[in-house]
Amino acid sequence: MKLRLSGIVCACSLVLPAVVNAALFDFQDWINTNGEQGFNNAAPFSLTDSGLTLTATAFDQPGMVVSHVYMDGLFNGIIGGMGVCTTLDGSKQCVPSSDDNVSIDGTSQEILSWDFSANINGITLEMGNSQHPAFASSNFEYRINGGGWLTGTTNATGFVSLDFGVSANNIDFRTAGANITDQFYIRNAAIVPVPAAVWLFSSGLLGLAGMVTRRKKRLVG
Repeated sequence: MKLRLSGIVCACSLVLPAVVNAALFDFQDWINTNGEQGFNNAAPFSLTDSGLTLTATAFDQPGMVVSHVYMDGLFNGIIGGMGVCTTLDGSKQCVPSSDDNVSIDGTSQEILSWDFSANINGITLEMGNSQHPAFASSNFEYRINGGGWLTGTTNATGFVSLDFGVSANNIDFRTAGANITDQFYIRNAAIVPVPAAVWLFSSGLLGLAGMVTRRKKRLVG
């Protein structure tokens, strides 16, 4: 798996050779190595790559009730990725097991919140749906630094690039609706720190989406 990430970084350097390296957070690879488990906000999930640290927490609205980041494992032959679970048992497993993606849980809106150790101005995501195939051509909502909610739309392979237009160190995600088709996981994220000019290479990351998907099959094959 390390070879795959190295290959992406090298390919990105061909797109824009003199820029800051992207931080690549592959949550499926993390789950494949560490196993499925949840994280309470008191001891949140944290991952560092290329000098950038991502810290993930989770909440339920209304009331911003503490929930849990959940790293979901294999289903239908595909590792889920990062989602949200309302209740964890003593072994950090989600209860019920079906409540492990980002969804509307009853009347509560689950929110996945990411904080970064440095400012960023854009992000490329790969997303999966509730059954773990690609979250393809689907909507979700996100907000930057606690601002208003915006709508993002993935492409046919579950990838999306978000250009913030501002420097940010926080981004929140939630579903765009209450149907099962609106539920999602985040499989991985590619992030470039400021300055803003380096985000021009996001199209290069999307161009590599096919390669990422093909190689990912080795993870679960």
